[in-house]
Amino acid sequence: MPVSWRYFGMVNAILGVDMRKCILNAFVFLAIPLTASEIFSNARQYALGGAYSAMAQGADALFSNPANLYLNHKRKFSMNILGIGAELSNNSISHVTYQRYVGDYLDPEEIDYLLSRIPKEGVSLRSDAKLQAFSIGYGPVAIGIRGFSTYSSLFARELFELAFKGNEINRIYRFDPVKGDGLSVVSAGVALGHSFYFENSVIKNFGFGANFRYLYGLSYTRVTESSFFAQTTYSSMDGAGSIKAEYSEGGAGYGVTVGTTVALYNDFRASVVVENIYSTMDWDKRSRELSFLFDINEERIESILEANGTVDSLIFTQDSSIAVDKFTTSLPSVLRLGLMLPLQANRWYLNYEYEQAFDETEFSAVKRRFVLGVEFLPNRVFRFRIGASFGGNYENHYSGGMGLAFDRFCWDIAFRTYGGITSWASKGFGVATSIAIRY
Repeated sequence: MPVSWRYFGMVNAILGVDMRKCILNAFVFLAIPLTASEIFSNARQYALGGAYSAMAQGADALFSNPANLYLNHKRKFSMNILGIGAELSNNSISHVTYQRYVGDYLDPEEIDYLLSRIPKEGVSLRSDAKLQAFSIGYGPVAIGIRGFSTYSSLFARELFELAFKGNEINRIYRFDPVKGDGLSVVSAGVALGHSFYFENSVIKNFGFGANFRYLYGLSYTRVTESSFFAQTTYSSMDGAGSIKAEYSEGGAGYGVTVGTTVALYNDFRASVVVENIYSTMDWDKRSRELSFLFDINEERIESILEANGTVDSLIFTQDSSIAVDKFTTSLPSVLRLGLMLPLQANRWYLNYEYEQAFDETEFSAVKRRFVLGVEFLPNRVFRFRIGASFGGNYENHYSGGMGLAFDRFCWDIAFRTYGGITSWASKGFGVATSIAIRY
């Protein structure tokens, strides 16, 4: 007879866990390691969906677009005191679906519904956190520190089919691909910008700048190879798997970002930024190549059920850790084209951004990304913002937020949803807040 949920029932008895509940929890929580993608300056940028390279000025421009550091010669000093954002998302299950099914008995129709939400390529799990510790801009110069950590995981759809529906007799389950990539980095940057002012011309300012960053790596992980399969017949089980990964506990490197911006007399701006036009990192602190192998010997099902609470004799495992000198990586290079159009005496700002990565990695995709953001300033105190992003390496996301400005003190908050706006459709959620002083 097929093992199906009878086998998982045995695991439940041995381990004292509900495998179905574990799978659903893993769906949401396996991506808890912090991740990051786009440059994060503040919650204002976050609320606009990331459409910020043409709008950012002063300290905000340090990591976003150094060409904007000194576009406005009247504004000399600015400081971002703190900016932080965090989010969690997947490509399959919404928050409401998770709450509805976790811990409940699942009938066949509910199982089919859950599996229908999983794309053929598998389950992608991501989380995201960004920290702008501080940044200071004075005239054409800015300095600052920020941190980001990025991990991405992908699990084959068949793994969830096996867990939810049990195994089919004589079917070979292949759990490829299993992917996992991640790094955590703190960067200290200095940016220099310069602008030319033109009188009696359609062009008001032409600015260019560069950002130079020292990158201090905290951790690095990358799955380089994986292979898994399992099969059950009426009288036996067979399975094998392997996974190999690179791992390091620290490293160092450098990165360079360049940008240019054209501003017209009506304050319309167009910008071009090449993020990480050059970057390199050497991961050389306790660097290791890790490997794990397992093999399930063919045995009769009855022998599993009669294993007296253990299946150790049926599963052979082997793992190894080999020290290496270092791993060399680079951050993905990304082209950003931005536009900012002020409307109604600078009460409305329409922002557009086009993003194109040059490297196909777990953290960036050659697939193009389009972002649209709108900011409304009804008075001197309140600011309201919305944004939407489509394409790229992440789910389409929608954002919004508001800001409060008291003289020169600014406080912004923002939120973001992934894959949809409502809790039924959204497959992730993020929040951000930041504090700044501008003169």
